[in-house]
Amino acid sequence: MIKITFLGVGSAFTRKNSTSSILIESGNIKMLVDCGVPVLQSIAEYGITLDQITHVFVTHLHADHIGGMEQIALQSRFTHQHRIKLLTTDTLLERLWECSLKGGLEFVELTPNDETPQKLADYFECIPIQANCWFPVEEGEPLQLYARINDHVLNLETYGLEISENPTEREKSILFTSDTRLDKDLLARCVTTCKYLLHDCQLFNSGEDNKFGVHTSYQELLQLPQNIREHLWLYHFGDTPLPDAKADGFAGFIEHMQHFSTE
Repeated sequence: MIKITFLGVGSAFTRKNSTSSILIESGNIKMLVDCGVPVLQSIAEYGITLDQITHVFVTHLHADHIGGMEQIALQSRFTHQHRIKLLTTDTLLERLWECSLKGGLEFVELTPNDETPQKLADYFECIPIQANCWFPVEEGEPLQLYARINDHVLNLETYGLEISENPTEREKSILFTSDTRLDKDLLARCVTTCKYLLHDCQLFNSGEDNKFGVHTSYQELLQLPQNIREHLWLYHFGDTPLPDAKADGFAGFIEHMQHFSTE
């Protein structure tokens, strides 16, 4: 059985919903997908500690998705002596270090006057994955992921996930879009194969018909057929008042700490 809990449901600029992040639990796996600044507070609120996290998956490098990674690296290494397995593509692993984490983690003076440069692999067990195919998260565990390339921001490598313990079994998968522009073809396919569609949702259009948007807008989602809207659970929204999603034919807006299960 897969259990997904939303540790945060808000957009990058939220002040009350915590930035979007999920915890996937399956068998012996506890995997964080994206780690914004509030993530350690959120896992404590959920009732687990960092040394219980076995894996982290990074979808892309915006700060609301990786802003807590430095804290995770330092606390897991020096407080818990625990190396979390870090999954994403080899190019994202490289850019995560070179463009973000290296500034705060390269030098930590492990012994007085010792400035030996550290690497990402000193903090995490780095596991590069292939996009656009199913892969097992851990040998001997049923959990599998399909990292799908997203259309989010031009030239910003971004992935959404299909999550399953048996990808061939109908309605036993879960779609987690991460940040994305609207992909009608993806939704038309996943509505027949996935139990839940957990979808990015910005509450406003960026320009006419969201032509400048890098997230899917609520207005765009309203134009989808009812047989798709009724399966959509929406997250990654701001702090303004929410429309009545259920009255508009959606499954609803996801709440902080709400969970979804394949059971």
